[in-house]
Amino acid sequence: MARRIAGLVLFIGLPVLLAVLAYTRLNRYQPYGTPLLNPRPAAEFTLASADNPSYKLSDLKGKAVFIFFGFINCPDVCPTTMQDLKRVYAKLTPEEQARVQVLLISVDPERDTPESLGKYVRFFDPSFVGLSGTPEATAQVAKDYGVFYQKSQIKSAQDYNVDHTASVFLIDPKGQLRLIYGQSKIQQDPDKVVQDVRWLLKGS
Repeated sequence: MARRIAGLVLFIGLPVLLAVLAYTRLNRYQPYGTPLLNPRPAAEFTLASADNPSYKLSDLKGKAVFIFFGFINCPDVCPTTMQDLKRVYAKLTPEEQARVQVLLISVDPERDTPESLGKYVRFFDPSFVGLSGTPEATAQVAKDYGVFYQKSQIKSAQDYNVDHTASVFLIDPKGQLRLIYGQSKIQQDPDKVVQDVRWLLKGS
């Protein structure tokens, strides 16, 4: 093996060999989240936040973006997932945090206004952003990300639950959808999620 490496050094030069070895190590990383076999550009959307009526995903190029679909009145999985994302975010350095954005997209646009969503997500972290849209825009974004949702336990027009996909999507700084975390996956090992984020930030 040593003779083979020495031969490579003579043939291609030490700087090139080091670059090849570094690239190999980088691509040998096994992410904790479920990777897409063929990473693709994340679907664009324009929704409203408390501070921006035309919040676009493409405006976040250069950042790693977590996207979770939920709603304010969710009794369990939504606050739990947002708390898990808070723990991940808190483990990053300030420099890394500046390159990471957490988004909550509401699947309950009839009750969740951009203003109420803003208050809800800021309870977890001031940097988190809540997004809402028309029922049509919400349906399109959910479809683009393969998210299911529907009303359940309906008691009245304002009293109901919403069943929904509980996955978290992680988009890399180049705008590609790279990793998906199933329900409770982040809670099980937030440190490994942090490693995933750092891996994506280094690769940008």
